[in-house]
Amino acid sequence: MRRSVILTSMLVIFLFITLANATEEYSKITGSDCTACHPDYPSNYTLGPAGEYFKEHGTLRGYGEPPVGKPEPGIKCNACHGRMKVNYTPRVLKYAPENHQFELKHGDGKFWCLTCHDPADRTKLRLFNGSKVPLSDPVPLCGQCHGPIYRDWKEHIHGRWVGSIENAKPDVICTDCHNPHDPAFKPITPKPKPQYEAKPRMPEWYPLAFSVVFLISFTLFAIAYFRR
Repeated sequence: MRRSVILTSMLVIFLFITLANATEEYSKITGSDCTACHPDYPSNYTLGPAGEYFKEHGTLRGYGEPPVGKPEPGIKCNACHGRMKVNYTPRVLKYAPENHQFELKHGDGKFWCLTCHDPADRTKLRLFNGSKVPLSDPVPLCGQCHGPIYRDWKEHIHGRWVGSIENAKPDVICTDCHNPHDPAFKPITPKPKPQYEAKPRMPEWYPLAFSVVFLISFTLFAIAYFRR
């Protein structure tokens, strides 16, 4: 009995040491910190979607990559956030190369992710009244804050439209021209002024041709005049 207890204790210690070393090794292999595989670390070591993927494939290469074709926007976001407990505390988004490859520069520091994104489904945007709109149609969301621009857009003044005046359709929407996480247009380096081409010069053969035509015309006129 005592021997069984000792062996069991040794096994538990061995597994604990192995787990600790493995965790550090996984971090070295993936090049990510602990939260990449354990989203609730350090309060909880439960594996998240990335951890499950690594456990199955032995690498994070290819994790979260969208399927072949053009998937619905937000699918990649739901790969992690669809199984994570929603944290409603406003905070600065951490830049992480494996998922959040941007910095939020929108709203003068007053915005964060859930200002626009639906907490439960990242393929949807959430309006102030709680209604949801797809990521592919952000115009109603943008119009909540940018009223004058939204009005001009509806009047076909802002943006680019195609079709007839009576039946115009938008050729682009807000996010086609503005990065939603950093919407301000960046300064553009001035280009040199247009170089106008000089007026085409008179061909070299033009004076001779003009002289020949003039001489023939004068001769024919003289002959006709003196024959009268």
